[in-house]
Order: sequence, then structure tokens, then C-alpha cells
Amino acid sequence: MTWPEVKAARDGVRLVAIPLGSIEQHGPNTSLDTDLVIAEDLTLRLAERFHPQILVAPTIPYGMSAYHMGFPGTVTLRAQTHLHVIEDNVTSLLHHGFDSFLFTNWHTGNESALILALQTLPARLPVRFMAGISLYDLEDDALAKRIMQSGTGGHADELETAELLAVRPDRVKTGALEAAALRGGLRSPRNRFWRRGIRMNTDFSDFTANGAVGDARLATVEDGREMIEAIERRADELIRHLLEAPEDLIAQGRLLQWRDGTGGA
Repeated sequence: MTWPEVKAARDGVRLVAIPLGSIEQHGPNTSLDTDLVIAEDLTLRLAERFHPQILVAPTIPYGMSAYHMGFPGTVTLRAQTHLHVIEDNVTSLLHHGFDSFLFTNWHTGNESALILALQTLPARLPVRFMAGISLYDLEDDALAKRIMQSGTGGHADELETAELLAVRPDRVKTGALEAAALRGGLRSPRNRFWRRGIRMNTDFSDFTANGAVGDARLATVEDGREMIEAIERRADELIRHLLEAPEDLIAQGRLLQWRDGTGGA
């Protein structure tokens, strides 16, 4: 879009969606920007279905991917940098007259920073509404169980590869698909500690030699389309509830002095 197009669209926009991605290894199976392009594509499609009420801001491409740094090409942000990037995007959009935001995420490493942003930014900035959703949380569990045949999924697997085939097949390395090359069992010793509530630093290279967990060779575009459709049905339901929510519910979570529109005056 051009700036005149953004200005012309502004009055009809009720929600600005900000996709959150990452640049990180996905084994030999899919491109480094897998999370970025899935988040962006699903968000653009969502905006099309709710046009002109949703405007999609540029995707924040980098996230927190330190645990993939064992593989070349991964780029990670520091936690504070990530929070600053999120805040600077919001403050820029506030300056241009937008006040309601929805982060659409497709990378688990972004969740901690997203939670911190949602808890802190509305207490300091004059936002009307701010929320976030990790779109993979909208996957259909029964369908995922059927698609996941390898029993060791979690990254660059048959489900994620199928989803990418459905939305951006150009990012799938169909001639190089591999199953996970696991080291010493699935995510050991990480699982041993995490099951007991102990958190520790690990890198994917500790438990997979090729960066994958699962078997991308089993991915089909048909499975991917079925799952993407399930995600989109659930996303549409959530957005409808959000757009129809009463103002007093939307106002919850904002700094008190902003609720009456006085800006603390």
C-alpha cells in the first residue's frame, strides 16, 4: 500500500493485525522464513475475509529463535530487542491514528515476548485494544493426530510442511524432504527435565542432526489445505466475537486514565 491508501483506509479499519514470524532453520525441508510466510499469508487471508475492517501491518520478520542457532541461517533477536521492535511498531501505528491491534503469531519462541508485550504495553500506551493469538493453537487436534504419522513431530514435520504446501508451496524443498535425524531419543535430556517442571537452555542441534522433528516426507497438500481450513474457520469465529464485543469488555486491560479518553488529564 501507499501512504494515501493507508490514510484512505484508516476510517474503516477496526483492527490492525501484526503478523509475527521468525527466520530459523526448518531442517532441509522448508525455507528459513517458514514461520514468517505462514503467519503473513494466513493474516492476509483473514483480512480479505473481513475487509475493510482489518488492516494488515508489515510482518515483524525476526523473533526469538536462540534454540535454533546450532544451524546456519537462523537469525534471533534478544528478548528486549524483540519487545522494543513490537513496541515501536505499535507506537508508530498509534501515531498514524490506529488504536486496536491483534498480533498473529506462528512461532512458539515468540510467545514469551508476546505475553510480556500484552501485559505491559496497554499499561503505558493509549491503545483501545490489544491482543495476540498463535494461529497454530487453532489447529484441529483430531485432524493433527491423523496427519502426524511419525509420532515424533514438532518442527519441520509432516503437519507443518503440509500447511506450508497449502499456502506457500514455493517454500517447500520437495526434492530434499527428510525425516528427523534424532540424536539419543526425542528431545532428550530436555524432555526429562521439562516433564518435571525444570526449564533449561537447549538447542535443536542437541537432539536432531538435521533440524527436523517428524517426517516431512509424509506431508500432502490435501492434508495441509484441510488443516488450514480448520484454522481459518476457528479464526473467523474468534474475530467475529471480537468485532461484536461490547466496548466495556474491550476496554478491560487498558490503563485506567485512557478508558475515559482523557489521556490522564
